[in-house]
Amino acid sequence: MIRKTITINNELFYNLELTKLTQKYNSFSELVNNALQLLIEKQKKDEYKKAMIEASKDELYLKDMQEVENDFKYIDFENMK
Repeated sequence: MIRKTITINNELFYNLELTKLTQKYNSFSELVNNALQLLIEKQKKDEYKKAMIEASKDELYLKDMQEVENDFKYIDFENMK
C-alpha cells in the first residue's frame, strides 16, 4: 500500500457526512480508494465509447465487421449434436 495525504474541500467532506457515505466504509481511505477506482472505470468506459464511435466512422473497420457477420450468420441456426 502507498500512503498519501489528501486535502479535500470542507463542503465536499460535509456532503459526504450529510449523505452518510463515510459510514458505509471502514475508513476514509477505503472510501477514497473506491471513489478513485470508480473514476478509473468511468474513464476506461469513456475511452472505449470514444474508440467505438471513431471505429464506426472507419470504412475498413466496418467492412471487417460485415465480413465477420457474414461468416457467422448461419451459426445460430446450426443444430447442436
